[in-house]
Amino acid sequence: MTDVGRQRRHNEDNVLVAQSLDLFVVADGMGGHSTGHVASALTATSMQNFFEATEQGVLPLPTPNDEADLPRHAERLAQAVRKANRDVYEISSTHKEHRGMGSTIVAIHYDGGESLHIAHVGDSRCYRIRDGGIEQLTRDHSLINDALALKPDLTEEELARLPKNVITRALGMKDAVKVDVQTVKIEPGDMFLLCSDGLSGMISNDQILEVFDLTGDLSEACELLIAMANEAGGVDNISALLVRADDTPPPSEAHISAMEVDAPELAVEEVAASIPFSQRYRDIQDMRSYRPPPGDPIDEVVVGTELDGLREVMTPDDLAMLAAGGDVETEGPRSIDEIRVARCRRCDHELYVGNTFCTECGTKIESD
Repeated sequence: MTDVGRQRRHNEDNVLVAQSLDLFVVADGMGGHSTGHVASALTATSMQNFFEATEQGVLPLPTPNDEADLPRHAERLAQAVRKANRDVYEISSTHKEHRGMGSTIVAIHYDGGESLHIAHVGDSRCYRIRDGGIEQLTRDHSLINDALALKPDLTEEELARLPKNVITRALGMKDAVKVDVQTVKIEPGDMFLLCSDGLSGMISNDQILEVFDLTGDLSEACELLIAMANEAGGVDNISALLVRADDTPPPSEAHISAMEVDAPELAVEEVAASIPFSQRYRDIQDMRSYRPPPGDPIDEVVVGTELDGLREVMTPDDLAMLAAGGDVETEGPRSIDEIRVARCRRCDHELYVGNTFCTECGTKIESD
């Protein structure tokens, strides 16, 4: 569930429930003139596209040394986040109207066994609720935390002088980003809460736990959490996504279930996991996260970026060919000052010379 809060005019958070992929994401965008919403929507879309393109297990990106020992599913999640970073950076660095936009991300992926993989960049968080207790599994990439890591003996007075709510890591700031990844064992009944700082910054861990004394329904729990954050002031956009490992199967067959209400205009009883992705993101021009319906001729587009000379957008077939050692036609990066000569037939976005796909909605550009 995501909510604009009480003091913001626009909602720059995005929530992704891709249950068929066992992928769940919360992204908190930043940037002026609503460009933060573009960044978070692109982040969510890129994550889903990458997971759809790599369902057969072939990972197209090189693995950094610090990710070499990750389990395969964790490596896949890390690659997806790094790919999302390149996507956001590409648009931010080549489109003046989106200059400076970025997004945090927290994402989890269930591997079908006994493990859950968690990746995050920024201050969006993942909590685990187990046996009546709560544990924050992610560490905020914030100025205060980084200062404490460098100098653990900082006094309260010194910490008080540091700016609050300043993050030191986000997607889209540079062409590469360090992703924090971890793998945890799950037990039946475990619940995982993904949230933006609009929630975690407004209510305490004890208040979060109180919600589960009131209801065991995940959708209702998300509603209550957001209501509590709004009651505390609602100073930022608020997003909460709950994922639970079912109680009945043994751990080796644990099943992930999710109840989440995405857009504020949806009725509270609707469950986003049961709504087709393309229906949940109806406004292509504003949200930049359209996914075509099955059978659409532009289906299976992977929104991409310039990476080691590869063209900025690749289809799953391109990715598979690249992973198999084949050649993929390449293009160089384009300057933001290049002449725009056409418009997308689907969303009317202006295009650069040499565009293969529309950078707004993913439509393939037919050559004359």
